Amino acid sequence: MLEFDKKFCDKMPSLPLEELRALEREYVFARFDFEVAFDLGCKVRQWARELFPADALVVDLSLPSGQCVFHATTNAGTALDNDIWVARKRRTAVRFGCSSFVMGRKLAAKQQQRASLTMQDAYFVDPAEYAFHGGALPLRVEGLDAPVAVLTVSGLAQATDHAFALACAREFAQRLAQRELDLD
Repeated sequence: MLEFDKKFCDKMPSLPLEELRALEREYVFARFDFEVAFDLGCKVRQWARELFPADALVVDLSLPSGQCVFHATTNAGTALDNDIWVARKRRTAVRFGCSSFVMGRKLAAKQQQRASLTMQDAYFVDPAEYAFHGGALPLRVEGLDAPVAVLTVSGLAQATDHAFALACAREFAQRLAQRELDLD
């Protein structure tokens, strides 16, 4: 089972931006291809069903081009609305190269100076197309700065979506690295 601290979700919104960005650097994949995408997607779905058995989530892995390489639900109860949230969060991670949660925290920091500031004014994005809510993480491979894919989770509170996606990416990247090193 995935090691996941649900209490950490409550702390997420108060973490400094630098710390949130550092968490995103904790998972770098040794490689990423369609097989890895499928294995990761299946594992995220399995972990979601174990940790959140009563919740309905959508798990999505897509390339920056928008091509979907994995998409699944965990339970009955998801709707088209979840898929729309996935698309909006994914666009955010692709455009800005960081998680949709980090973008939400960046906007909140700017709103400390000017409360009426919208994401449209601050970042020139349409809220119908982009979502600055947790759940979408850019995935990177060793030696490449640009994201190769985006893992998106939708269906929980935004901090939980984000923390769960982070935990999954970190754990899977570690397992993949170990598997790549295993010469037997």
